[in-house]
Amino acid sequence: MMYYETMYIVHPALESGRLKDLILSVEKSLHTLGGETCAINVWGKKKLAYAINKEKYGMYILFQFKNNGVSNKEFNLGLEHNANVLAYLTTKIEEEGVLVDLPELDEQLGLSTKTSKDVDSSKESDDSSNSETESSDEAPVDNSSSDDNNEEDK
Repeated sequence: MMYYETMYIVHPALESGRLKDLILSVEKSLHTLGGETCAINVWGKKKLAYAINKEKYGMYILFQFKNNGVSNKEFNLGLEHNANVLAYLTTKIEEEGVLVDLPELDEQLGLSTKTSKDVDSSKESDDSSNSETESSDEAPVDNSSSDDNNEEDK
């Protein structure tokens, strides 16, 4: 099997949940054709070099996979017929070009929440910083008068 990557651009108005569904449907279509996913890297919303379907921006997704190459035409045809995909390009890559150690798709799309361990450690660091400021000998500075002046200027 050979390694390929497809860079595709999807409609920028897709929300994170719908974008994830689209990415998973593209991945599923590849799996039904006998391919194997290597990496999915969401680049995010970028300005296009030229307008595509009157869109100036698009969500860029890099999809790397392993396939025998015979079904790539069918895979590309599926992208062509997807109304949310503005453009795509599939190229052959070397095995060394496959991305590793990427975050999970939910993390890339901002859908995941912090684990309880992360929350606990952030609370501990907040508590320690609060205790340090409370034990400080310096008096707190009153900036309320400067805020009042700023509001009057508006």
